[in-house]
Amino acid sequence: MGLSSYLDPRFNIVSARAPLALSIGGFAWFSLIWDEHGLFVRPDDILSAVEPAAQFVAEAIDAYGGAPERTLLFGFSQGATMSAAVLMHRPALIAGAALISGFVPDAVVPPGVKLNSKRVLIAHGALDQVVPVSQGRAARDLFTALGAAVTYHEYPIAHQIDEAALEDVDHWLSEMLR
Repeated sequence: MGLSSYLDPRFNIVSARAPLALSIGGFAWFSLIWDEHGLFVRPDDILSAVEPAAQFVAEAIDAYGGAPERTLLFGFSQGATMSAAVLMHRPALIAGAALISGFVPDAVVPPGVKLNSKRVLIAHGALDQVVPVSQGRAARDLFTALGAAVTYHEYPIAHQIDEAALEDVDHWLSEMLR
């Protein structure tokens, strides 16, 4: 993972490559649809990717001798959406998630889910034109309502990760090591 040098070296970092190859390069967990209103995602596409992503996490925990109570997910954009979905659908699998510039459609939230103080960091660019900051604020409110222990930050940036966000993520992750 290209960002690993910014994170505490005591962590084992495992990065999943999303399964769908994009025609513009890169990979995705689910299809993105752009129209005159902006970005559109079919919630069913997200839901169909949850189990393969959760299976990857479970296999990584087993392969590296990890433990769910000490496993955190970290995702940007679609990776944040997938990390949020795995946390909500398989909360016993991980301790929490750092979500950078992601979004969580209401249709992805399982009925009756309670996150019982699972740790969630949400960071979002106030100038994000891909996933508007309102989506980050909505995710903050959603995870708070679900009972997660939420930390929230906004930055004067677009749809990106800057050094200030990485410092906050590293600090938040490192709290797990205390």
